[in-house]
Amino acid sequence: MFAKSICLVVAILAIAASLSSCATSHQITSGGTNQCINVVNHGYPVAGTPLRMKPCDPWQNQQWTSNNGQLTGVAGFCVDVQGSAAVDGAPVIYVPCNGSPSQNWTVANGTIIGIGGKCIDIAGGDGPVNGAPLIIAACNGSTTQQWVLH
Repeated sequence: MFAKSICLVVAILAIAASLSSCATSHQITSGGTNQCINVVNHGYPVAGTPLRMKPCDPWQNQQWTSNNGQLTGVAGFCVDVQGSAAVDGAPVIYVPCNGSPSQNWTVANGTIIGIGGKCIDIAGGDGPVNGAPLIIAACNGSTTQQWVLH
């Protein structure tokens, strides 16, 4: 009986430990706006699809998880940079995860920093306009580079 109790306790602790390491999904908004980072095709992403801004909604295509440096979303795809290049203006895209350096992101101090120390930015610099594509650019503290996880 004692051995069974120990096994049960060990099993419960193992389950608790695995659940505590599970990442929680979040919406990511541009600053304090109601515009979220969005991947099109609600649940059926196409590899290479550019990420865009869209009014926040409860759907899974706006739910993001940060885990081991990767930002993942619907279908387990990763946020990446087109061409895996640290070039200002390169589109931020959504692709199957492959562990490339361009899929590593640091979320800190309201910014999302990726390859080459570049920040995720909203193209055009006019703020979170509905449908505006995301790019990477030199970090400059602009409002189009400020992000909030909800």
